[in-house]
Amino acid sequence: MAARRVPAGIRIFTGLAIFVLTFLLMRPSDPATQGQIDFWKKAAGLLGERDVEGFVGIALLVVCTIVTTVGYQVAVRLIEKMLNK
Repeated sequence: MAARRVPAGIRIFTGLAIFVLTFLLMRPSDPATQGQIDFWKKAAGLLGERDVEGFVGIALLVVCTIVTTVGYQVAVRLIEKMLNK
């Protein structure tokens, strides 16, 4: 019996869903609380960045990409495992 693979459409949807969920969970709320503002200012200060808004955007892009890459691999392997039972 040949191993079944996850269809391409499911793979694309899985990657997109993980990226969107990560972005929505990590982005600062509107209006941002003072705790969130302080966190992002300290994080930007640690790396010597003066533009906090730009730093937040770049940080979200990088973190969401990393989480998506790792989460996608895990999700696809779990789906393949379920398909090949």
